[in-house]
Amino acid sequence: MDKSFLYHHLKTKRIFLALCGFSLIAYVALVLFLLRALFFEPEVIESLKVETSVAFQKLDGKGVLVKVTGHGFDENVGAYLAYDAGNRGAIVGSLPTWDLLRHLVVQDNKAYLANRKRGFQIADISNRRQPVIIGSVDTPGAAWAVAVSGSYAYVADGSAGLQVIAIGDSQRPRIVANLPLKGHAVDVLIAGDRVLVATREHGVTIVSVSQPQQPFIVAEIADEGISEALALSKNRLFVAKGKGGVWEYGLDVMEVGRLIRKLKTSGPARSVAVSDTELFVGCGQSGLDIFLLAGTAPELSVSVDTPGSVRGVAVVGEGVYVADHFNGLQILERHAAFGWRIAATVDTPGTAGDVVVDGKHIYVVDGKSGLQIISLANIEPSTGAQRVATPGYVRGLVTQGDTLYVADGTSGLHRVSCDASGECRIVASTPGYALDVAIQDDHIYVAAGIKGLHVLTVKQDESLRLAYTVKLAGVANAVTVVDNLVVVAAGKAGLYIVDMEGPAGPRVIGHLGEIGYVRDVAVVGKVAFVAAKKAGLLQISLEEPTAPRLVGVVDLPLSLKVFAQTLAVSAAGDKMLVANARAGCQVYDISVPEKPRFLTSVASMEYVKGVNTFGDRGYLFDSKDGVRSFDLKTLQQLRLVNSEKLTGLAVTGGKAYLGHGNGGVSIVPLPTELAEINLHSSQELSVFIPTPAMPGRYSLWLTKGEQNLVLAKPLSFEGGGFERL
Repeated sequence: MDKSFLYHHLKTKRIFLALCGFSLIAYVALVLFLLRALFFEPEVIESLKVETSVAFQKLDGKGVLVKVTGHGFDENVGAYLAYDAGNRGAIVGSLPTWDLLRHLVVQDNKAYLANRKRGFQIADISNRRQPVIIGSVDTPGAAWAVAVSGSYAYVADGSAGLQVIAIGDSQRPRIVANLPLKGHAVDVLIAGDRVLVATREHGVTIVSVSQPQQPFIVAEIADEGISEALALSKNRLFVAKGKGGVWEYGLDVMEVGRLIRKLKTSGPARSVAVSDTELFVGCGQSGLDIFLLAGTAPELSVSVDTPGSVRGVAVVGEGVYVADHFNGLQILERHAAFGWRIAATVDTPGTAGDVVVDGKHIYVVDGKSGLQIISLANIEPSTGAQRVATPGYVRGLVTQGDTLYVADGTSGLHRVSCDASGECRIVASTPGYALDVAIQDDHIYVAAGIKGLHVLTVKQDESLRLAYTVKLAGVANAVTVVDNLVVVAAGKAGLYIVDMEGPAGPRVIGHLGEIGYVRDVAVVGKVAFVAAKKAGLLQISLEEPTAPRLVGVVDLPLSLKVFAQTLAVSAAGDKMLVANARAGCQVYDISVPEKPRFLTSVASMEYVKGVNTFGDRGYLFDSKDGVRSFDLKTLQQLRLVNSEKLTGLAVTGGKAYLGHGNGGVSIVPLPTELAEINLHSSQELSVFIPTPAMPGRYSLWLTKGEQNLVLAKPLSFEGGGFERL
């Protein structure tokens, strides 16, 4: 008898019984689920909704009572007051475009969008709060800019030249003509039946569109250098030439460009706009240059420094509107006594690249965040927040008492001192690189990029003295100090351990390489937790500092691993916070450092680039939602501290010091939990707000479980009193 047959028969029978068992379990689970859905109605938590809010100042002047009507109010509703420096409440509508939006034209309740690789799009903006894309056409190149005239749109389509698109049917735009051009088409203007196209490498091409479906080149203005943007005033053409400044041409009847003058700008000319009397040039990090149109002098009239990097500018009447990249929208006004100044700021969620003003609204081209629509009526003047300008790009912050130290990128380290009135200023600086900073006792430790580790002391005259330099391979990105050891995250070179108490001064005693790109490090006991980007969060034993040893990768839930890229880490007490890029912020229990245990995710599936811990709260920040905090004990109470995009953070004495890249450092109060909430009904409540210590504009937030809702109208506290907005 063939025993192998019996063996395979029994094996098949067992597999069959196992499958039957699994099927039975699945069937029972399905039945239970259906019975629960039919007979047990789940608890429905009513969403918070605010309809009206009215603020009344108390008779004694010591606070404000805010009466709120809406829906979903119950005993679980909480409230807090947050400083509002970003005017986010002025943004009334947003439109995702799913690519890097470059340019737009607004006309007759339509927005015409040049959206790079997604081509040309048409959005219905008749309802500014709910804009919607109604038509699109994929252009063969990358759509950089658009101009509209009549029933046609003209798209500067990168390497694919000029596209002529029929827009008579907004829902079905179609390409009716294509004109190849030399170089990359990056900007376009319309002048009668002529279209002017800036081609990055080959100057300006003038195209006849008297018959839009049969465009042809009539002239070229060939010049050296690159061409970035165009502006036209009567018969004068202005071309932004990058490092070459702005070139002004006269256009004669033969349509030949005659060079009138070359304008020297304070930085690379990236954008250009013109009024009746002045020319405005966006010069990136060098700010906004302003020239008088009258005369032939090449020198600028005035230069206005902005917090960010000027990418686009629009001029309407007496208002100048600046797309300031990382720092959103800046609105400038001319003051008789002080010249140009920033009158208001609107912090947009993305990177502002261009701006259009039409009637009562401002339209901001906001990079990957699409289109932002801002109500002019809702913009409040800039107030309150103190800002310390720095010459570089803020990378890290740390405080010692009332003194702030700023790691300012290629502009070195700054020591910022604040006087009794709260005014802060830079009192000392060092040259070179500063990417991170840590303090212990009377020594300051600076991660100095390619220069390694710098150890500084403060002299009696408050100046900074370089005491030691420790050379390292790689780029020193971050530094932390534990007892007599300094641990440095050095990029591709790995992790360095420096002994500060060596007989001949500081020296490297331990190194661990080939562990990925090391961005940040936190040390708990004898364990170093290393943020190594795609390699994850590494656990390294420092039991023997001279021979650090890789233990492994800290566990992360499988559902988050595909999105995670570990950028930063911070530890305090028995909690550790990890910034994991698009996977959000993860919290671990490190009561036993050798065995970190995952607890929860905060802001899961949101982009988090930085974390920190101060006192009993954890802080997370990113390039979209600003900085938020939560309670480290309960891992709840997520609160907005500031909506502006950040690159660094330090907290002390009820204040937050916020790094804004090339926008310097701002100082804002921390959110205040409001205890006096009177619930009148499920549709009405009132909140008492004590007068804040720091004057300025504040937002009132209502909370309920995971819900956070901000009241649209901010509150202004100036000079110790309340002002209605």
